[in-house]
Amino acid sequence: MKKFNNLSKNEDSDFESLEKRILSLFFSGVYLSTKDIVEIGGKFGYELDFKPREVILKKLLIDAKKDGKFVDILSEIRAWLKSRAGVYSYLGDEHIDARDVISLWLHKAKTTDTILKNEILKAQNGAKA
Repeated sequence: MKKFNNLSKNEDSDFESLEKRILSLFFSGVYLSTKDIVEIGGKFGYELDFKPREVILKKLLIDAKKDGKFVDILSEIRAWLKSRAGVYSYLGDEHIDARDVISLWLHKAKTTDTILKNEILKAQNGAKA
């Protein structure tokens, strides 16, 4: 498994708004835990320490871009997001009284999925140029 290089405190991520979108429950409608990020990275050979979500997601995205696995990582995050949205849909069907709140989460998850899809397309088009 690949260990991450330490990032300098001044190193900025090209993906800051994407990171905030993915990690913010308010914007994404879902909670991506440290464990989820570690598991996603592990599928592509990245050995992630259990550190704050912001730190490991930033490292994962930066290293994935350097290694040519950026699209794969974003695709895996999309798959995770769709899986979580499926759970929400089920809960909305089972708990009618919670449907309004759950539909808001689903809407946010769909919007985040679209943003991820656009980032994937942008990365793929950038790789072709």
